[in-house]
Amino acid sequence: MKFIIEKVILALAAFAWPSLCYAGAWNLPPGEGQIISTFNYTTANTAFTDIENIDNAVEFTKSEIRVFYEHGLTKHLTAVVNAAHQTINFDGLQSSINFSDFDKTELGLRYEIKRLEGLAISVQGSYIIGGGPPESILDIGNRRDSFELRGLWGQSKEYENYVIFFDAQAAIRASNTDRIEDWRTDLTLGWKDKKKLMALLQGYYTQRSSFGRDGFVVPIQKRAKLQASLVYEYKENRLVQFGYLQTVAGRNIVKERTLSLGTWIRY
Repeated sequence: MKFIIEKVILALAAFAWPSLCYAGAWNLPPGEGQIISTFNYTTANTAFTDIENIDNAVEFTKSEIRVFYEHGLTKHLTAVVNAAHQTINFDGLQSSINFSDFDKTELGLRYEIKRLEGLAISVQGSYIIGGGPPESILDIGNRRDSFELRGLWGQSKEYENYVIFFDAQAAIRASNTDRIEDWRTDLTLGWKDKKKLMALLQGYYTQRSSFGRDGFVVPIQKRAKLQASLVYEYKENRLVQFGYLQTVAGRNIVKERTLSLGTWIRY
C-alpha cells in the first residue's frame, strides 16, 4: 500500500500542461525532485470574440518549449519553477504579430497543509515574472509581473490492479492589491496501473475580468480547455507523455488545438 501511494504522489506531482504546468497537491519528499520538459505545437484558425460583424478567422501557430521543475525542500515545503520559450505567428482580427521570446516564468513554494492516506491539501504562493505575447487575444493576462495564490486538493483510491486519483486546484492572480485580475481552475482525473501506464483527463478554466487601461476598456476574457494524455514509464524514473489539448469555449481568445510531447526525469 505504501509503495502504491508513493507512486501516485509522484505521478500527481508531475502533471505537465501544454500552456500551464502545475504540480498536484502531494508534495515531494525532501531532497527528491523532477524535471519535466515538453514540446507543444499549437494551431488555430478561428477566435472566440464578442465583437459583432467582425471576421473571427485567424491564422495562428505557436511552438513552445516548456520546462517544469520541482524539488522537495522539507517534509511540507516544495519549490516550483515553470518557464517556457514561445515562437508565435498570428494574423487576423486586424492585427499581425510575430513573437519569439520567453513566456511568463513562475517561481513558487508549495506548502502541504494536511496529508492522510489518499488525501493531500496544499497551498502555493508564486511570483510570476511577466512575459508572453503582447496581444491579449493570444493569452489571458498581461506582461507585467504578478503574484498568484493557489489552493490544491487531491484524493486517490487504490483498487486491486490500478489507482484512480483526482486533483482540484483554484487560483487567483494580481499585479497589486487593488484588483484580482485572473481566476483559474484546474481539474484532473487520472488512472494509473501498478506497472508503467497512466492516463489523464484534464480541464482548465481561466477568466480575466474587463478593466480600463490608458483610456480604453480591455474586454473580459474567458478560456476553457480539455486535455487527454497518456504517460508511459519506459524505465525507472524516466517517463514519456503524449497529449492533445483543445480550447472548447471562450471569449476574446484564440481557439487552440495543441499536440504535446513530454519527457519526465525523476531523482
